[in-house]
Amino acid sequence: MLKGYFQDRRLVFSILIICCGSLFGIGYLYRIPMSALSYVSAFAGTFVAILLLLDFFRYISSWKELERLCDQKTWHKGMFYSNPGALEAWYREMIEKMQDDMFHLLEDHDITMKEMMDYYGLWAHQIKTPIAAMRLLLQSRKQTIRTEEEKEHYDALSMELFKIEQYVEMALSYLKIGDISKDMILQEYDVGSIVRQAVKKYSRLFILQKIGIRMEEIKQSVVTDEKWLLFVLEQLLSNALKYTKEGSISIYMKEKGILVIEDSGIGIAPEDLPRIMEKGFTGYNGRRDKKSTGLGLYLCRSILDKLNHQIRIESEVGKGTKVFLDLNREPLEVE
Repeated sequence: MLKGYFQDRRLVFSILIICCGSLFGIGYLYRIPMSALSYVSAFAGTFVAILLLLDFFRYISSWKELERLCDQKTWHKGMFYSNPGALEAWYREMIEKMQDDMFHLLEDHDITMKEMMDYYGLWAHQIKTPIAAMRLLLQSRKQTIRTEEEKEHYDALSMELFKIEQYVEMALSYLKIGDISKDMILQEYDVGSIVRQAVKKYSRLFILQKIGIRMEEIKQSVVTDEKWLLFVLEQLLSNALKYTKEGSISIYMKEKGILVIEDSGIGIAPEDLPRIMEKGFTGYNGRRDKKSTGLGLYLCRSILDKLNHQIRIESEVGKGTKVFLDLNREPLEVE
């Protein structure tokens, strides 16, 4: 603080030094008695010292006020308490004007975001009606299938409709991710049961794509939210199926609380691995496939963070990918 004061007032101190030097220089040239000069210097020095002391205390007050304002998280009108000078008053008026502009921008942004979220939420719910109708129409045509070509056509349509349903579900989850706590129930669940639900949902895709599934018996209970952990597993299975053209997908427990989803797919480039869970990042595979949204793994990481679980991915190009889900929790210490 003292160093800052001297830096801010260096011009004043420079002028005082020049004035003192000029006083004694003029006294020497005109042969004024040193006692007279000392008397004048003492009188002027005392007066200047009092002014500098008052200025220093005012400086300390402003310094502490700025420290307090920097530490507090919210700003409001009337946040300055000390009496400003004329120039400082202008600065404060500018700050309050910029603060008002910022609040207006934030309010407009919040209104726009709310309207957009409401619209997409309504769209996601309304789109389920035509999807359900398409599902019923497909099922009604299943009985009329006669040739192998018609069956292949039916299977292809069923697969694409399933993908549409998954993308709609992803959109709904993306809308909810900002306030997931309102839709979360934490309790002890059987991991094997959740894994079996995810595999059952994608069983038809496994059959249609002729991809094998190897699932070891999983006997592990963890404290989590069933709905959101199931969503994460479904996204990971969807990615594994998307980038595995042949071979199999394995699901097993590596050790207590560590669930592994391993595929024999095309793998992930080493330079993409550090960024694959960033929002909107598609990487080399996504750019080549041109169907990746860059949201699946981002949603997985965001949900797992809120569930206090961890995710880690290992991959080698041409050999496959391993996703490690650490479902363990650190025990709470009760004091």
